[in-house]
Amino acid sequence: MKSDKQLTIREQIIRCLEAAPMTARDLSKALRIREKEAYSHLPSIEKSIRHQKKQIKITPCYCLGCGFEFKDRKSFKKPGKCPECKKSRIEPPVFQIMGF
Repeated sequence: MKSDKQLTIREQIIRCLEAAPMTARDLSKALRIREKEAYSHLPSIEKSIRHQKKQIKITPCYCLGCGFEFKDRKSFKKPGKCPECKKSRIEPPVFQIMGF
């Protein structure tokens, strides 16, 4: 078994998301990487964990102004503004790795 220092960033993200639900900001703080970098790894992680019968469960982001929920969003990234009220106060998505 590899120690935490020997794991790649993606392996560390997988380990974090298997342990608890996290936002990209939580991941960036825990792993000392940029939030943007955390978002960029998620599509590859989603593909690599499929063969292990696991998936990334996404709790969708929502607007803090009007409550609009971005249920059908395909992108992992947080949207810039709400299509309903046009405000940019968006609660980020929460990610967790779970088995099917």
